[in-house]
Amino acid sequence: MPLYSEPHSTSTKLNLVFLLFMTLLLSSCATLNPDFEKPELQLTNLSMLPAQGLEQRFRLTFRVTNPNNISFPVDGMNFKLNLRGLQVATGVSNKKFVLEPLSENTFDVDVSASLFNSGRVLLDIMNAKPDELAYEVNAKIFTSKGLWGSIPVSRTGVIPFGLNKQSKIVQ
Repeated sequence: MPLYSEPHSTSTKLNLVFLLFMTLLLSSCATLNPDFEKPELQLTNLSMLPAQGLEQRFRLTFRVTNPNNISFPVDGMNFKLNLRGLQVATGVSNKKFVLEPLSENTFDVDVSASLFNSGRVLLDIMNAKPDELAYEVNAKIFTSKGLWGSIPVSRTGVIPFGLNKQSKIVQ
C-alpha cells in the first residue's frame, strides 16, 4: 500500500499551513528585540521659503534618533505638522538611511501649506514673526526591519522659528 495514496484531509492541510505560518512568524520574530524602543523624531528647525501661488513653502529639519543597540533602516516617512494646534502641512520623505545603534540622523524636507486650509494661522505667523512656535508632529516612520512596516511617532514641543537652535521638548 503506497504511503500517500489517500488525498490529504482538510484538517491536515490546515495544520500544514498553520505550521508553515508559525515557522515564518517565529523566524521573523527572531530579528526583533523585546526591548525595542520606538525611534524618536524631533523637529529641530522650521524656516519659511518663498510662497508659490496660494501655497506657503516651509523647510523642516528633523532629527531621528535610534535609542536601541541594533541598527534600524529608515525607508521614509509621512507626517502631519500642527502649529498652534491646527494642522498646517502634511508631507512625505523617501530619504533612506540606516540609523546605526544608539545614533541619530538629521534631514530636511520641503513642504507646502495651502493658504485655503491653514491661512489664518499662517498669516498670524507671517505677521507676528514669533521667535518660537508650539508644534506637534504625527508621523509614520517606514522600515523594512522585522514585521513592523511602519512605526507611529508623535512629538510635541516648541521650535525656534527660522533660527538654527535646538527645539524644546514638551512631551
